[in-house]
Amino acid sequence: MAHGATLDEALRSAAVGDWTSARAAYEAVLGEEDSAPAREGLARACWWIGDLRPAVEHAERAFALYQEEERFAEAAMVGVHLCVWFLTNYDNATAAGGWLSRAEHLAARSGDAVVQGWTDLVSGYLVEEQHECRRRLERAAEAARGAADVDLATMALADLGLWHVTAGEIDVGVAMLDEAMAATLAEPRGMLEVVVWSSCNMLAACSLVEDHRRASDWCRAADRFMETFGCPFLLARCRAHYGRLLVATGRWPEAEAELDRAMAMTVDTGQGPRTEALTALAELRLRRGEPEAALELLEAADTTAWGAAIRAGCLMETGRAEEAWQVLHARVATHDAEDPAYPALVAALAETSLATGRTEEAADLVAPDAAVWSVCAFPRAAGLLERAAGLVAATCGDHDSARARLDSAFEEFVRLELPYEAARTELDLAGHLQVSDPDAAVVRAASALRRLEDLGARRAAAEAAALLRSHGITPRPGARSRDALSARERDVLALVAQGLSNPEIAGRLYLSRRTVGHHVSSILRKLGVRSRSEAAAYAARTSAGR
Repeated sequence: MAHGATLDEALRSAAVGDWTSARAAYEAVLGEEDSAPAREGLARACWWIGDLRPAVEHAERAFALYQEEERFAEAAMVGVHLCVWFLTNYDNATAAGGWLSRAEHLAARSGDAVVQGWTDLVSGYLVEEQHECRRRLERAAEAARGAADVDLATMALADLGLWHVTAGEIDVGVAMLDEAMAATLAEPRGMLEVVVWSSCNMLAACSLVEDHRRASDWCRAADRFMETFGCPFLLARCRAHYGRLLVATGRWPEAEAELDRAMAMTVDTGQGPRTEALTALAELRLRRGEPEAALELLEAADTTAWGAAIRAGCLMETGRAEEAWQVLHARVATHDAEDPAYPALVAALAETSLATGRTEEAADLVAPDAAVWSVCAFPRAAGLLERAAGLVAATCGDHDSARARLDSAFEEFVRLELPYEAARTELDLAGHLQVSDPDAAVVRAASALRRLEDLGARRAAAEAAALLRSHGITPRPGARSRDALSARERDVLALVAQGLSNPEIAGRLYLSRRTVGHHVSSILRKLGVRSRSEAAAYAARTSAGR
């Protein structure tokens, strides 16, 4: 083959995760002769780079070429990938089903048990009946065992793990996901996409049960893989899950970057992945102290339980406590009490009930014999309920119980590595201790202030600073530094300093005008300046000093 050396070069580049070089090499091969392996390789390189449209186009052409050559097993596997891409990136179950049908037909003609196992596996993603889904996943696992195929076995294990978590069998499912992650990150690796799919299952499960610590541990374990092959969170919904994890664990500049990427990936997707990315961004804006910007983002998202809680938080922050109560009361009244999101919704409703003077209702929601405690299987939700119960006890004058419960919730959030929840709860505890133990209140408020300033939660930090000042203590000014800006905010600031308008910046950076507006607001807040001209002057001073 005249282009054999170039194809070998492409394969070598792909094997070490140099996807840009692999893409160029595959394109060079195709410049000489159209071939199914080169098309498939180019599709794969584009997918790893994140360029999905050409990835789909090249994969569709590879499928046709393999089929013409009667290489049915190879064609079926390309069809499996197209099914997964349409389902997870485009949120298009109809197109995914069409590609699955084509793959199943060719898998049967191939007689290859492993390929048929893969079609069984992905068919489980499309069936609505829960037990039928499990049956197909188990059939795929059986095929993997019979053929000793590690990739299919690992993926079946990860899919079954997510199935068990979704079905409420948390311990069983998490153990299976842990095993799958250990297997997929081990050397030697076979099909790299299994790392992506397994990682996304792990993040989906951890997001469902709010086990951010486990997700963070596995993301750190994947660092070596990321260094070589790139980020494994290549699916639009998965990228949003990863961004949400970064928000929860206090890595907010990284979260913003990942969620910006997730938003870019959801341009052509269905509403589901876009809603998750928008809601995660809204949560980040709320925590940073930008509730108005968060509400604007939520207007473009479908309503979810998570989104309802964030919307209520934004309304509380903007002085609309009654509206917040109405949002949560309506949601809790119609929400399935068995759903994992239910306890966190109840905790949020209890807090808004207190804020609107509905103390008796709040007490009933978190009473020791309330049904919500028995369905609260996840640590973060339990911590939120414990905090709400502490606030109820404080309002009802049960100071010993309030102090114990708030302290317990704080310790739980620290253990779970949830810095924002920990800081907010410590600030609540400081507020409660002001009268009974002012010295302890000062210590707690100072600690909360440090945590909130480190995060960049300016509005909550201002509350902590105000509490300290009420005790005659002037806190040191929080850090105001260009280094506190995210990479994208620094890009925007540089263009603001050049005198560009928001529409001009949007065009230069390929962002929406609304996104640029959010960045400019965040820059002004972080730098502690009041106008674009002050921000530009600040940028000029810091650039001159470097």
